Amino acid sequence: MLGKFWDMLQWRRVMQQHSDWFEKHEPAQARFEENEEWLEELEERVDELEQIAHPAKDIEKFESYPRLLETIRQLAREEIDKNTAESNKDS
Repeated sequence: MLGKFWDMLQWRRVMQQHSDWFEKHEPAQARFEENEEWLEELEERVDELEQIAHPAKDIEKFESYPRLLETIRQLAREEIDKNTAESNKDS
């Protein structure tokens, strides 16, 4: 128990030293505050994005997937037909 108390006192001493240094160096303190404000702004923006974003899902689960698949197949058929017509023309 005494060991934990001693560790806490040491920890408090170190924290106080860091705090004292921080108070003496205004540019570092100002930069820290700027970073803190920036991080808060980013956190708010992330929260907003999370609210409007849809959960991730596989492409097959989108309602327009069958239409997309059919469009790709149609384009592939057209390309094959075009290449076949060109090769027949060359023969």
